Amino acid sequence: MNRPQLFSVSSKLATAVCYIAPAVMVAADIFTIMLNRIFNPLKQTISGYAAGSYGWLEKMGMVMVAVSFFFIAINLLNTKNKEGLNRLRLIGALLVIVAIGFLLLGIFNTNVIGTLASFHGVIHHFSVISVSVVFYLSCLMTMSLMVKRRAFRFFGLYSGLTFLLGLIVLIFIVSGHIIKDYVGLEERVIAGFNLIWIVLVGPQLIKLANLLQ
Repeated sequence: MNRPQLFSVSSKLATAVCYIAPAVMVAADIFTIMLNRIFNPLKQTISGYAAGSYGWLEKMGMVMVAVSFFFIAINLLNTKNKEGLNRLRLIGALLVIVAIGFLLLGIFNTNVIGTLASFHGVIHHFSVISVSVVFYLSCLMTMSLMVKRRAFRFFGLYSGLTFLLGLIVLIFIVSGHIIKDYVGLEERVIAGFNLIWIVLVGPQLIKLANLLQ
């Protein structure tokens, strides 16, 4: 199988994963909530559920999300080093970092409320911060790349909206204005926008990489 054929197969597989992985993550979260009725999903974060009973379901969802970012990144990094493609390759490199971050989130549990900080908890929170910053930077770069092309403009605008929401949330977190009674809901709203980004923008980034070959 020559390189163009390999790239084509990889693109189709990556696009399929972009649709499947978010669905698995959503289903995993719903099932985990249903199996842990003693917790309130409005107050309990996804990471909190992952640290408890049936947490393997949430971890499976996180791993699937990591895989989707890896597959997108591979296609972007696989572009030839031509003028105009450097930004695509840089976005690919950022998404590799995001994928590694999601793997770490699945491996290392968050600190349980009321307990002392642990090594696992430190790694988990460092991964959350790193994933957030790097992912929203990639969203900003994706927006600037796509809005200039009419066929991809809508996806670029959605990427910009995702960046804007993430920026607002990060500002709220730094300023200490997160509402503790609804931190679970807030996290799931943010996660929802990010998962939609994978479904909408991920396949388009792959398509753009193919068109610019």
